[in-house]
Amino acid sequence: MKKIALLLTAIFLTISGFAQKQDAFTEEDAKQFYRTMQGDYVMQVNDSTTAMVHFTPIWENLGNRFQWLYLEAVMDKQVVLQKVLEMTPKNSKIFMVKVYDLKNPQQFVGKWANRNYFDGFTPSMLKSGKRMTFVKTSDFSYQTNVGPKRFGFIDCFPKGDLLHFKFVQEDERFYIKRIPKGTNRILGYQGLKELTD
Repeated sequence: MKKIALLLTAIFLTISGFAQKQDAFTEEDAKQFYRTMQGDYVMQVNDSTTAMVHFTPIWENLGNRFQWLYLEAVMDKQVVLQKVLEMTPKNSKIFMVKVYDLKNPQQFVGKWANRNYFDGFTPSMLKSGKRMTFVKTSDFSYQTNVGPKRFGFIDCFPKGDLLHFKFVQEDERFYIKRIPKGTNRILGYQGLKELTD
């Protein structure tokens, strides 16, 4: 009986290893995801309020050029969100994003416009990472894999709201689907990406 169990385990591990090799990510996969997320967006929050959301590449000199983004959101001239995102492909279709707070966020306000500013710092300036998973739905299109879902660390939305994120480079948009806490009403927020290339 033990021999059969060992044999089945060996077969399973072999098949799993083969499947992982078949679906391994390439540098091009990492680059495509990274470049789809980066950019400057105008997000319509409601009829009278918009927010600017910036996803800026940083630390491209740390070895993996397609790994780190600084995120800053500004609403009514106030910074309402600052995070650093670390992107790690799991395979060619699934991408883990770790979302970090900054130990001294005030020091980095407005620095999305000067990505080289971050070269004087290391990831030791980060704290309390949370995880999100994105799935590739087509070329240059990615969305959170379970959604809408609560993300308590996205603090520019009311606590308890359900959120779902989608980035689509082809139509230059960043989408947020939101369900306010205690309702079933879906509010589809849509951000327009302003290309700076």
